[in-house]
Order: sequence, then structure tokens, then C-alpha cells
Amino acid sequence: MIKVKFYGVRGSIATAGDETRRYGGNTSCVAVQAGGETLIFDAGTGIRRLGADLGAGVASGGVRAHLFFSHLHWDHIQGFPFFGPAFGPGNRLDVYGVQSELDPGGHPQTIEIPMATLSDGPPVADAKGVRAAMAAQMNAPNFPVGLDAMRADLRFFDVPYGERITLPASSAPIIVRHVGVDHPNGCVAWRVEHDGHAVVYATDLELAEGTDGAVFDGLVELSRGADLLVFDAMYTPEEYEGKGTFSRRGWGHSTFEMGAALAEQAKVRSLCLFHHDPNHDDAFMDRLASRARARFSQTTIAQEGMELSL
Repeated sequence: MIKVKFYGVRGSIATAGDETRRYGGNTSCVAVQAGGETLIFDAGTGIRRLGADLGAGVASGGVRAHLFFSHLHWDHIQGFPFFGPAFGPGNRLDVYGVQSELDPGGHPQTIEIPMATLSDGPPVADAKGVRAAMAAQMNAPNFPVGLDAMRADLRFFDVPYGERITLPASSAPIIVRHVGVDHPNGCVAWRVEHDGHAVVYATDLELAEGTDGAVFDGLVELSRGADLLVFDAMYTPEEYEGKGTFSRRGWGHSTFEMGAALAEQAKVRSLCLFHHDPNHDDAFMDRLASRARARFSQTTIAQEGMELSL
């Protein structure tokens, strides 16, 4: 069984207030429980509450978790300095970022590059690596303490693009793989497979070429047969095209219609819309939910605190 819990569902910037209370205002963070392991996808502001939950639930042996980044834009990393278990001696956190190959426009290529063995060695301090990104946002003048204040066993892995990760688990192994998607500066979608079930986390992506492009084909292959597809539907189709307002083309986000097309083509069981626009309040999201379910009936809208069992 795989369990999925949403701790942050908002895109771009956190939005606190009565108008976003039901769907939630924290930025991206999703926890996946599989085979006795905790996998975390992105470290937006929602990861603070997740850290508190993990700390409260530990009986002995400390917190152990795996944190996977889709990309390193601020709304996906800004909660990392507030992840409590990272400061506790005896805890362990493995942090993964993907070394995307970028084209001249700053978008990831969806071709494989030569693979290297994923190491469990010392943290990589490369200026472009995930460790460097986490350290940079905690350097002065951005934050009062540095990465060295985190006393847990932190291990950082710069994963070669296309590398498949296998995590030992209490029953069947957990397989984690990814594919590049179209987002400024690069981004990947992740798939978790365990004991016959699968969930796909596909945020911050644009399907500018619709169903005819290589990005769509790659996502279909990654998502094929999944129990759950978590999909970036930040804009309505009208917002994306700029009808009555300005176009969002080229901004790196998608719509519920594209999510439905992907879900149908990949034959996923259910679609969950995610990375809500900060301007979309609860009433707007209710209306969006009705439209999305009319397009693909097995659609849910991500809400903070929502739990799904696969």
C-alpha cells in the first residue's frame, strides 16, 4: 500500500487567509509512505508541518526520510530551513536533486545522458548541486543560521538524469524514477512504485505542444497505469491562453484539460490537481473542481491535510 498526504498545495507563493482556508495556502510539499519509508516531494512551506508530524510520530531510532526535489525554484525549497527533523541529531535525511541537461532556452532535454552510479558517499558541494542550493538560501543575509546548524545526518545526492533509484523497504523494494518536463530552468516529474501500486508527482510543467510533443509522450510513459497522478493545473484554459487577460504561455504551468488528456492516455486511475494559483481562492477552486470533473470524472483537487490510500 502507498499512502499520500498533502502538506502544501499552492504554487509560487504561500497564501494565508480565510479565503484559502479549505484548500490551503502552503507551497508544494507531498509526503508518500511506502514500505515503511517516508518519501517527501518538494520542500515548500508545507514541509514545516510535515516535520512536526514526523517528529511526533517517532518512537525510537529517530526520523528517517527521503526528500526529492522536482526543481529548485524558491517555492519548492523555501520550507527546507524550517524542517525540524533536519536539526535533530540521530535523524537522517537523504536529499535528491536531478542533474538536468538544459537546452539553450533553459529547458530540460528529454533524452538520456550517460549514467553514473548513484553514490552514498559524502555530500557533493558542487556549485550547481542540490546541497549548494540548500546552503545558499541559508547563507547571510537570507537566514540567521547556516546549513551547518542542521545536526541530523544529511546526505545529498545529485542524481544523473534518467537514473532509477531503488530504496530497500520492509516488503517489496521502492522504485523511484523521473522524466524531464518543460519548465524554466528545468524540472522533473517523479514516479514511485511499490508492491504493485504507483503514484506520479508531476508539478511545474507546461505542455505547450499539447498531446503531440515529446514532453507529453514522456509523461505518458512515466504515468502509465498509475493509481494516482498529481498534476500541475495552475491555470484555467482561459488564463493559459490569455482570454480576457494576459497569456501565461511560456510560464511553465498547465491546465486541468491537459491533466485529463494525460490521465486518459496513460490510463491512470485517478487525477489530482495541484500547485494552485495564489489568486484562486476556495470559491474559485470549487468551480474549477466542477469543470475538471466534467472533463475527467476521477478528478480530485489537492487540499492541505488530504490523505489518499492507494
